[in-house]
This record gives sequence, C-alpha cells and structure tokens, in this order.
Amino acid sequence: MATATPTKRARTRESLLVGLQELLLDPDGSAISVPQLVARSAVAQGTFYNYFDSLPEAIDAVGALILAEHARVLGAVTAGAADEAEVVARSARQTLMLLAHRPDVGRLLFDSGLPADRFAAGVRAHLHADLQRGIDSGVFAVADFEVVCTVYAGVILGACLDIHRGRLPVSAVSAVVEYLLQLLGVGKPKARRLVSAPMEFVQWRPLPLSGGEV
Repeated sequence: MATATPTKRARTRESLLVGLQELLLDPDGSAISVPQLVARSAVAQGTFYNYFDSLPEAIDAVGALILAEHARVLGAVTAGAADEAEVVARSARQTLMLLAHRPDVGRLLFDSGLPADRFAAGVRAHLHADLQRGIDSGVFAVADFEVVCTVYAGVILGACLDIHRGRLPVSAVSAVVEYLLQLLGVGKPKARRLVSAPMEFVQWRPLPLSGGEV
C-alpha cells in the first residue's frame, strides 16, 4: 500500500523536532531558545507557535518520539517470547544494552537537558502492562504492585545512566536483569536461564528521529 505524502504542516513540525534534537545533541551548545531553534529549522519564529505553545512542550514532543522508537524496538525484541518473564527479560536487556551500543541516545537522554523522568515513566508504563499480565497468568508474584513498578523503573534508569557514564560495565547487564526478575518473583534458575539466552540487539534508527519514522 502506498505511503501518504506528509502534509506541509507535518513536514514543518518534523523540521522543528529534528532541529531541536540537533540542538540537544550539540556538545558545544548553550541553553536552547526558540530563536535558536527556528534558525536551525529555517522557519519564522511565529511559525514555531503554530505548533507548540512553548519550548518545554516541544521538548516533551521529542520525549514522545524517543518513547515511540523504544516501544517499536521492544515490540520487535519481545516478539515470540514464551511468557511475560521472557518479555520482561528481553525488554530489560535491550534497554540496558542500548546505552552501550548507542552513546548518542545516552547523550540525548542524560546530557542534553531532556527530562529523564519521561523515559522512566515510559519504562514504568511498559512494565505496568507486562507485570499485570504476568500476575494474571501466575508467572509473577509481587507483594505490592506499585512499589515493585517504581523500584524496577528506578533500577533500569539508574543502570542506564551508570552504563552511559561508564560506572557500570556492560558485563553487569545480566546481573541487573536477573535481580529484576527475582524482584518479580521469578525463581533464580529460570531468571538465570532467561538472562543467558541468546538475544539479538535491535538497533534504534539514527538520531535525530523524525515523526515519520515512529
């Protein structure tokens, strides 16, 4: 089926989001402003406000692009998983390995000023659904659903940051994921088997992401 050609409005919005990501990724950049962004995107300053009420709203839209790309990749990684424990194991391994394979993603998440809590909220939302399905099917057993979701998201975010900073070696990914699986009530033998199973890392698309890509 033929792909619809993006409208001029969609192309302009995409140009603004691409320009914003380029500014966020610029290691020599200073505090970002709307004038900087419209100059980078080659649009008039008034045009920006036809799409976003403020710069934070535009930054939030970049966060949405990041979450959509991560969701796309996790869907590919978890396809064919035997149960929710395997879904969680593959998702966590993919997420942590991302920071080892893609330092540019790490810069965007942790060094650009992009609110990291959006990424943490996305991790938590994914887990929420996976954990509920796992509990319903008897794969997981947790004492406090919300507390476990919070602890899980915190561990993932902290480990991602430490891998990006070089404080945690990539070889520790299996140990982190095994801990998280046991937190969800998965027995140690099964957890160990899941973290050592062969798994292909699925690459993100190149940055900057565009709305047409996700």
